[in-house]
Amino acid sequence: MANKIGRILLGIIILAAIAVGVYYILPGSIKNPLTQTIQSNTNDNYAPIVDALKAATFPKNKGVTYDSKLSTQDSNAWTIKEISVDDAGNGSYDVYYDAYKITVSVENSTNDTGMVTHTNAHVRLTFHVKKQGSEIKIGDKVVEAGKAAAPSEIDVAESHYTSSDEYFQPVIDCLANL
Repeated sequence: MANKIGRILLGIIILAAIAVGVYYILPGSIKNPLTQTIQSNTNDNYAPIVDALKAATFPKNKGVTYDSKLSTQDSNAWTIKEISVDDAGNGSYDVYYDAYKITVSVENSTNDTGMVTHTNAHVRLTFHVKKQGSEIKIGDKVVEAGKAAAPSEIDVAESHYTSSDEYFQPVIDCLANL
């Protein structure tokens, strides 16, 4: 009897190891939506943080919320990573928005056409968020519905943009006009 129970437990452990291994080798277009589903069902801090960011607007694009433009993109996902969080859920988070197969055209003075176009690109927005109770902040600004909230970083294909980059706002404008 103990031998059968041991084999069943070993079989469960092997199946779990295979499932975890498959998860880690999945491409981001499949893994990120799966991670979003898991986080939204298991993390109590997921909904307040992500919903606040979805209701915020693109900087310098009044009335254009992240949810209205980004939720229509292919294989999109909002995921969070706890950086320094206490038992009550207060602390620092990185929030990622990932989308795949997006065409982004960005001004660029380093080539002849003045534009760089990425087709079927992976786009990632990274927000560095602090949560204190029900208040969500990016830097010193409280994230509120209808108010602008800028990501800290934007990755489009192989290009990386930060808020100090001259092409940061044109990338935001392009995403706001998808």
